[in-house]
Amino acid sequence: MGDLYVTVFDVDEDTLTAPVETAICLLIFSYLDSPSNVKVHLILQESKSGESHVQLAIDVSKPRFHVVQHIPPPASFCSLPVFNLNDSISCVAGLCSVLRQLIKHSGDRWQHLLGFRGACLVACAEISLWTKFCEVDLISCAKSVLNSCPDASETLPDELARLEAHLSQPIRVHNVRKFKDHRHKYAEGPLFLITDLILAVPVFILLEKLQLWSEPSIPLITQWAQFILEDHEFKRHLKQLSFSSCDRKHNWRLPAVSQISLYKRDPTRYKPRHKIFTQQSDIESSLDTLSAVDKIPYGDPFGCEIHLPPDIPVPDVPDKRIERKIQQLSNLAKSTLKVARVGDIVVDFCSGSGHLGFILAHCLPQCTIVLLDNKEKSLDRARQRLIELNFSNVYIVQANLDYYIGKFNVGVSLHACGVATDLVIWKCLQNKASIVVCPCCYGGIQQNHVVTYPQSPEYKESGLSERGYIVLGHCADQAGSEQGEKGMQVVDTDRCLLAVSLGYDVTLAKLVGSALKFLPTKILIFS
Repeated sequence: MGDLYVTVFDVDEDTLTAPVETAICLLIFSYLDSPSNVKVHLILQESKSGESHVQLAIDVSKPRFHVVQHIPPPASFCSLPVFNLNDSISCVAGLCSVLRQLIKHSGDRWQHLLGFRGACLVACAEISLWTKFCEVDLISCAKSVLNSCPDASETLPDELARLEAHLSQPIRVHNVRKFKDHRHKYAEGPLFLITDLILAVPVFILLEKLQLWSEPSIPLITQWAQFILEDHEFKRHLKQLSFSSCDRKHNWRLPAVSQISLYKRDPTRYKPRHKIFTQQSDIESSLDTLSAVDKIPYGDPFGCEIHLPPDIPVPDVPDKRIERKIQQLSNLAKSTLKVARVGDIVVDFCSGSGHLGFILAHCLPQCTIVLLDNKEKSLDRARQRLIELNFSNVYIVQANLDYYIGKFNVGVSLHACGVATDLVIWKCLQNKASIVVCPCCYGGIQQNHVVTYPQSPEYKESGLSERGYIVLGHCADQAGSEQGEKGMQVVDTDRCLLAVSLGYDVTLAKLVGSALKFLPTKILIFS
């Protein structure tokens, strides 16, 4: 059995009031013939002021629907919707990932909805423009329109213009040459997938709310929507939705947007092959700007005097990497043991298959260890290892950082690439948790939705620009050189000074070990 947890604002015998994400989950659950091995748990919450909602005509007296007040872990660690797997120690958060699990629990008849090699919407919204559009952008647009009808500007939402442009582009799929018609029949190309069902709900809301079914500026959207509703019989499920429409029709204008495919293309995403061109003069200028800011000196790792038990779980890596990997993990594990207390919740961010988390679970049996990653395959390997190791203090969460809302006491991370290290640090700072991180891929630092660079008050006051900061990140990737070492220390000093400004004690240290002696690997410890 799997357990689907969704938010509702009000419950009657045959009607729910709920956010759009819940509507999508329940309508697709209904479309999949209400799979018998999935229980739907309705979590009654008060709606916030101005929060948009829809009504659903659903008979909640059916055995598979349960109104509950308590969410068990690990689902309780994440924002809803969440899917708790039947092993009771794993969950999946994020709308697209949750719906992928729903399909996996729905029998062979529906597995085609996951696409080629089951990879439809497998990439998380943090790295995929397409997943973000399906999971965040279009749904946010529908919520905004539900709250109020557009004003007299009479311009259609940008999200509809982006989808119309996407549908006008040639399909971008595996083995595209075998298809004679390269036009979009469905949202991702020639095949009917879970993407079409997800998008159909907010698109239906927008078309109904704004009375756009005959709108000439979005012919591809209306044609696609009618095809999904009629030919794939989704209309009878969407009829369960109830919301008011705008009073009058407009003479709509379609806003100008980039004519690109949203599928597998993000013009703003960081691409290593398209870095800003960094000249030596740029590096020297950034370093000169920071000349008045003292760098944090390297100290000893917190755990240098701590000894790990000899029977720690050995990481599953090739023999040629095993010595270095064990030394890296030992450094972080020892530092974590120094700051962790009995009963703490320790989150291993970007955990991969759990190499660090399982060592911590072994060394901290009275603490709860959470392995958090957005990669489904990595966590599948972690589940298999957890069965072999038989730990009882480990939870596994497949989710973006944004979707993890649980309280925790210590956050750890080994090799969170580029900006991911800063996202981990900010998540920990928000929770006032101790932090043990080992950064990597400094050249991957880029603009993002959470962090602005530079971060610390001292660096901001120095006048260093964001571009100047990113130049230092590229400089830090000159592995093994004196200048690369200096770039690392400057970037990590900014991270340390940010934590100091928020009341943390900090240590910036190099990892110790014979296999790490000549490698520029650093560890940041905030407590």
